[in-house]
Amino acid sequence: MKSLFANDRRRYFNIYDDWVFHYVFSRDTEECKQALIAVLNVILQRETDPIIDIQIKDPGFYGDHDDDKDSVLDIKSLTSSNEIIDIEVQNKNLSFYCDRSVYYGGRLVNSALEKGEKYDKMKKSIVISIVNGTLFPETEKLHTVFRLREVEDGIQLSDRLELHFLELGKILPNTPVDHLDPVEKLAAYLKFAGDEKKEDYIQNLIQSGGDAIKMTEQLFRALTEDEIAYERNERKLKFELDRNTELSLAKKEGIEQGIEQGEELTLIKLVCRKLAKNKSVSQIASELDEDPIHIQKVCTAAKGFAPNYDITEIYKKLMSFPKK
Repeated sequence: MKSLFANDRRRYFNIYDDWVFHYVFSRDTEECKQALIAVLNVILQRETDPIIDIQIKDPGFYGDHDDDKDSVLDIKSLTSSNEIIDIEVQNKNLSFYCDRSVYYGGRLVNSALEKGEKYDKMKKSIVISIVNGTLFPETEKLHTVFRLREVEDGIQLSDRLELHFLELGKILPNTPVDHLDPVEKLAAYLKFAGDEKKEDYIQNLIQSGGDAIKMTEQLFRALTEDEIAYERNERKLKFELDRNTELSLAKKEGIEQGIEQGEELTLIKLVCRKLAKNKSVSQIASELDEDPIHIQKVCTAAKGFAPNYDITEIYKKLMSFPKK
């Protein structure tokens, strides 16, 4: 059997990186669409009522710059059953992510009715978050589902909003493949697909994981062999290194004026860069993995300073806002 890592570039890619995930599943090709359908059917456990067709919104939209998160909603799609599905991939900054997922769900619900439609025509909104970490340590389950229910009796208020979380941080790397259910196999594959040390394990997952993993593997393998994709991945890695260096320097400079102030000044600088590109508040919050409410305050403080944003003055104005 040919080694998965015969192409040594594979080890530099992770499917759970947002741009890689987007490239694999949201391009305007039949292969991408079928792979996405298979993955959604596994995560949503749609064995008896499978998704058979899907319309991907903004296919192939990956951002124009290396500091862009590849889309505001990672992958937004409409199924043949008239469901709106948003798939988010989250690698870091999990502190406020549960609240952010509610925010994403609210945005979907707001788009679930066309003007003039009655409420019984509301599309079902589903947010699927694939998280490279752990959000709910109180449960061992790596796949959790949240719906609107009464607190004590569990009476369902509505089935029009559903939040799914797939926590890759809960995957135990030594668990035998035949002990995993389909969702766990998929999660393990997404976690380890680029890990050369797990090659035998990955091979077992591909052989036993069904169409979702096999189709994803074909697309992922093609990506890792693409010269342009490799160069882009290198640029993304360089951007992350440069950004981390910039944050580190800001923290050192912030010793004299306070670490918190130094981090806030860095955030303002990053926000202003994106304002200069005409990014919206929701886009900036998503791309920087920050709380949308705080980003709104920064943008409000920055208003009037364009195009030559004075970071220090914006900071002073931000600090003058009432504390809530």
